[in-house]
Amino acid sequence: MARENGVWLLTAVWLSAIGAGLWLWERYDTTPGAAGTPAALENAPTHRWQLTVFVHPRCPCSRATLVELAQLAAAAPDLSVRIRFVVPRGVGSGWAQGPLWVEAGRMPGVSVDLDPDGAQARLFGAETSGHAALTAPDGVVVFSGGLTPGRGRPGEGLARRAVLGWMRGRTGASTAPVFGCELLPPGA
Repeated sequence: MARENGVWLLTAVWLSAIGAGLWLWERYDTTPGAAGTPAALENAPTHRWQLTVFVHPRCPCSRATLVELAQLAAAAPDLSVRIRFVVPRGVGSGWAQGPLWVEAGRMPGVSVDLDPDGAQARLFGAETSGHAALTAPDGVVVFSGGLTPGRGRPGEGLARRAVLGWMRGRTGASTAPVFGCELLPPGA
């Protein structure tokens, strides 16, 4: 009898540990990263919609951002897309040119470049990998936030509807949570 109770107790503890682990994992996946405040940007009119996305070159969550970005670019072929890989101070530019860089470079019609020391990211208030800013043809940033509905999870969410809504003449959301890794180390 005591042995049987011990097995049930061990089973209950084991199942509780699995449940707690799954809960913590889900909580991490659905907790957005930091969102900064953009500087007062005075963008020159571009006469077309432009989406600028800031990516940490080694963030595993950013693969989902690139998947979502490819789908968004396919749905809006007149959208100008620019991916900026943030390179922290003290590392060479080659540090950024890994698998995400290669994948981004294969996206048709998308420009890819580096953002040394995160200078541009700071101007746009981007603190988390996957942060996107949609600039209207008149130079006004109308959307600033993440493209994915969760950490490392591609799929249609608030951001895609907002970007397409703005481009189609409807007012969309102006922000969405950003799910990804920190773009720069704290204090950088």
